[in-house]
Amino acid sequence: MAINIKTRQLDILLNDFELLAKTTLLQHQIANKLLQNNSIESLYEEAEANEIIIDRLEIKIREEAVFTIFQFNPKAADLRKIITYQDITTNLERIADMLLNIIHFLKNTDLSSKEFERTKKDIDKMVQCTEKMLRNAILSFSNEDNKIAYQVIEEDDVVDELFHKISLYLQEEFADKKLSRLIIRNMIQVNAISHNLERIGDNATNIAEATIYLTEGIDIRHGNKD
Repeated sequence: MAINIKTRQLDILLNDFELLAKTTLLQHQIANKLLQNNSIESLYEEAEANEIIIDRLEIKIREEAVFTIFQFNPKAADLRKIITYQDITTNLERIADMLLNIIHFLKNTDLSSKEFERTKKDIDKMVQCTEKMLRNAILSFSNEDNKIAYQVIEEDDVVDELFHKISLYLQEEFADKKLSRLIIRNMIQVNAISHNLERIGDNATNIAEATIYLTEGIDIRHGNKD
């Protein structure tokens, strides 16, 4: 009977995590849609509602994880997975916060002008890349697939490169020019959007690293691969 109760408790944890992951991915899709058309008001409302769900799930998963540890004294393999749930939940919640930041920035950003045509293409690439990283990072954990996890870590270099490319372009393109308020605002917003996307890539990498810890029992964070 105790084993059945523990199994049900672990299933609750898994179901909550899957809902959190799906809602975070949905936020990413909303951000992508708003990047193409930032005038769809219903998407902003949906994003705010999703944020409430994500925050509540983050708290619930933490409480369920602590309850499971103290109630059932899980063995090493189960304990490692429960701890990994907590780590990944933290990263998903942070990613969701950054996505909401991006959504808020997009509401007041105009990327349709010629000056930002190149920048928009690079942001599009960052959005596509980070969505792929996030999706694969979640998949690597769910399937305990360290091969996919290592691929996610490698893809972070692409996001970093795009971030630095956008920063350099903004510096070089608008240096020594008289800028309107609109251009200045767009520059600030674009820089903030690309920075948040870069941080999403970092947190997706953290999820992949947590998967490697779960599957291999090694901690490769901070360059530690011993």
